[in-house]
Amino acid sequence: MSEQSSYQPKPIIQPQRSQFLTNFKLPDISFWQDDPTTLPGINFAKMAGMTRGVIIRAGQGSFEDKVFKTSWKNAKLAGLVRGSYWFYDSRVNPKRQAEKWVEIMGNDPGEMEMWGDFEDRYGGPYTGWRHWFDFMERIKALLPEKKLGVYTGYYYFQEFAAGVNYFAQYPLWIAWYNPTEPLVPPIWQDWTFWQFTSNGDGALFGVESKDIDLNYFNGTEEDFLARYPTTQTQATLVAKFGNTLVEYRRVS
Repeated sequence: MSEQSSYQPKPIIQPQRSQFLTNFKLPDISFWQDDPTTLPGINFAKMAGMTRGVIIRAGQGSFEDKVFKTSWKNAKLAGLVRGSYWFYDSRVNPKRQAEKWVEIMGNDPGEMEMWGDFEDRYGGPYTGWRHWFDFMERIKALLPEKKLGVYTGYYYFQEFAAGVNYFAQYPLWIAWYNPTEPLVPPIWQDWTFWQFTSNGDGALFGVESKDIDLNYFNGTEEDFLARYPTTQTQATLVAKFGNTLVEYRRVS
């Protein structure tokens, strides 16, 4: 992710992956992409001209990302398909982290998965897959209808959770900043998202940071929209002109 504690090096060179030209691409963002001391912040309308979706950091440990609510609302207004992620922090009780995430999402958990981000190297008392298990299971208990996913890196997962088949039930969002297609931990058949760079053009996607994380979806834009269908809501407005009632319908 964009956190300074991220465990993998993030090279400046943009890899050439001509075989993925048809893959749908979308960013993930956090407060690093929005300077809260400046206005107007992230331009989600501009982002929506580049992509159809975005994954937004909801928080870390016991803290909500300081621009999450604004980003979550504005991304929806721009018509973007939204996913959230939570940076798991081994210094904080995993069940309390899960409860905080669910509290923050409220009655709008988004259209994409809620992604547990496992890359922490703080060495806290809740390090390791058994605590990740508690974290994910607590979310499932609180939001049983919501789909969840796992973000991690190949070498990190193999170090802390190799062969733990429990996590295979969740789609994989893999961090891999090399020019070749990512290695996938053996418990998964394939990746769903591949975070391939943290050096995307921030301005192009309407954010205030110079760089932005970019991800491939394992499929086309049409595949992406089929996986995450959005439900249109329709509002009816009625205006009276003389003795004539005129009905307007607004679809969002």
